Amino acid sequence: MRTDIVIGIISNIREKSAQFINGELKEREISGLINSHGTILSAMYDNDGVMTMNGIAKFIGKRKSTVTDMVKKLEKLGYISRQKSKSDARVTEVSLTEKGWDFRDTFKEISAELLEKTYAGFTEEEKEVLMGLLLKIRKNFKD
Repeated sequence: MRTDIVIGIISNIREKSAQFINGELKEREISGLINSHGTILSAMYDNDGVMTMNGIAKFIGKRKSTVTDMVKKLEKLGYISRQKSKSDARVTEVSLTEKGWDFRDTFKEISAELLEKTYAGFTEEEKEVLMGLLLKIRKNFKD
């Protein structure tokens, strides 16, 4: 088995999963959202719907400038709102809106379908081994 194409395979899986998510969003007639918005929404759902911009960037492992662009888009679409912190004007707090919370069930459905497709034919042991190996690769790239 060729082991020198691992990054290409990971990249291809990422591309295919993005296509799957975007297709599911289109099928559900959800416009404006794309797969990359899911990382922010997931972080928000995992943190009771309120986070700082820096907190989101750190949580999802992206640069603050990248997060800012995605947050602005989500705000324009009505899923989140931004406001300056009352305790520190330098800090921007991000909160889920009612629309953002209402999307949570759809988000969970699409995520479950993606995981079902991802792990089709895998045993529980194989899933655990795969996760362990992927985490090991990610750790190799930590700064």
